Amino acid sequence: MVSVLGACATSDKQIADYLKKNPKAVFDVIEDNPEQFIEVVNKAARKAQQNQQQKQMSEMKKQQEQQIINPLKPALSNARRLSGTAKAKITIVEYADFQCPACAMSHPVIKEVMKENAGNVQLYYKHMPLSFHPMAEPAAYYFEAIFKQDRAKALKFYDLLFENQKSLKNVDFIRQMAKKSGADMAKVAKDITSTEVQMIVKNDMSEFEKMGFTGTPVILVNGVALHGAQPKEEIDKIIALTTVEPK
Repeated sequence: MVSVLGACATSDKQIADYLKKNPKAVFDVIEDNPEQFIEVVNKAARKAQQNQQQKQMSEMKKQQEQQIINPLKPALSNARRLSGTAKAKITIVEYADFQCPACAMSHPVIKEVMKENAGNVQLYYKHMPLSFHPMAEPAAYYFEAIFKQDRAKALKFYDLLFENQKSLKNVDFIRQMAKKSGADMAKVAKDITSTEVQMIVKNDMSEFEKMGFTGTPVILVNGVALHGAQPKEEIDKIIALTTVEPK
């Protein structure tokens, strides 16, 4: 094999033909050079991942350009507004899962955007509890049950869950956070199983899927979608592009 693979004039076809006839030669080389083999495989995997990320970023940018012209239009009503000013120039819709690590990473970024644009921004929180996060759906029902009582208490519950996400492992913890938010727990216990509360969550999930989204979080900024945990600068760019005053 050395004479075949080591010759400068050996063509790709000759090598391919040799390996077809002697497939064991590949495994012999791997056995003799395990560290180099692992290094090559890892390098190829990193390159493939980088190429995939670049492809996804390029596709997202194209979609954003289209959405700036034709914004996505989720169902919104003042009754669902979690925070901010009604009829504000900036509308943020957050599709998230209370157990999603990337959603927890996005949380302080959204809070900073809300603070920086206070008086000129409104936030809507919509649910997409993923099937492999067992506490995400119960948490969504508790959130809506609390929201039904009081918007400010729901906002506090929302903050508590994302800021303490590592402890979100059972319903007892959800109840603790609901109580800490100041909610009437008797009403919460009744409302989490109500058709009204459960339909809000189901409708959010349906809307998410109809828009063609797959993973959480998805942040809509004036109808333009940002996928995954994005830095504040990316949100700021979309705000700037979608709030330009016509000349």
